[in-house]
Amino acid sequence: MPLAPPTQAQADLVRQGERTVDNLKRLFAFIFSLSFALIGGGAIDKIKLVLIGQEPSPAFDVWLLNAEMLTIFVITAGVFFHQSAKYLDNRYARHPLTPADPFGFARDYLTQALTVAPFFFMAFAFSPFITHNVGYIWFFGFYLVLFIIGLFLLFLAIFRHDAPIIYLHIYWFLMNSAMLLIILVVFQVFVWAGAVCPTSPSNGNAPAFLFLFGVLAFLRDLLDYRYAWRFVYPIDPQNAGELDLWPVNKIRESAKWRRFSIISGIIFIIITIVLICGTLQLWDFAYWAKVCKITHPTVLIASPTR
Repeated sequence: MPLAPPTQAQADLVRQGERTVDNLKRLFAFIFSLSFALIGGGAIDKIKLVLIGQEPSPAFDVWLLNAEMLTIFVITAGVFFHQSAKYLDNRYARHPLTPADPFGFARDYLTQALTVAPFFFMAFAFSPFITHNVGYIWFFGFYLVLFIIGLFLLFLAIFRHDAPIIYLHIYWFLMNSAMLLIILVVFQVFVWAGAVCPTSPSNGNAPAFLFLFGVLAFLRDLLDYRYAWRFVYPIDPQNAGELDLWPVNKIRESAKWRRFSIISGIIFIIITIVLICGTLQLWDFAYWAKVCKITHPTVLIASPTR
């Protein structure tokens, strides 16, 4: 049944909600801007010595690698910011206005802040000071942190909200847990194959793992943005269901599929935890900083700032 037109008082409340949300979105936009400025500065530092002739131009694969990591950051940050902003619009600035309370609003603010923070550290880890010494291990590490935090928040959201898009939360939970596991399995395979640190150069060559990681990161962004399109862009409700592809349509229509997706996501996360804390021990920062130390100065992941 279509909603009745809002009264003047209801419309005023929606406008006030829009202004409140706009103020919060400006804060997040500022934090994202700092991250983009930081990674942009890192990119400039990597090429300025080449542009003024103080360093030789690195090999094509090194240019491609840096461009790929930069693109991963830009696309992933854009997807996260767009979805975060749209969530605030849907939650606090649309008719009929959803009841809000101080603790719920503070919780949503904390959720958004936790989502933004890893991007700032990813941008910092892109700097030549970091990549010239230890490659992209910390850029990769903070990418993992981003999705570990996201999965934790999605898990809470699934059981906290009875929202119309709960099925989309479940899809995100399943998809992100699966992609995170696949990325870590690939990382583990490279370690087993003899790459002590898959994110740093080996035998004078750019790390092949990072190229594959980039492809998987792009695939994750595609699966995220395409399947969430009806959420991030206004769609006629009568036609919105046509945009839901498999498995989203199954998750939306079937409680059995929702249970299966949640259980599968939990299993993927358990295996991921075993990899992170057990076989890979990614929590041992000192170890990874040591084994990822670049020992081939002729291979420039980035030129150090002078």
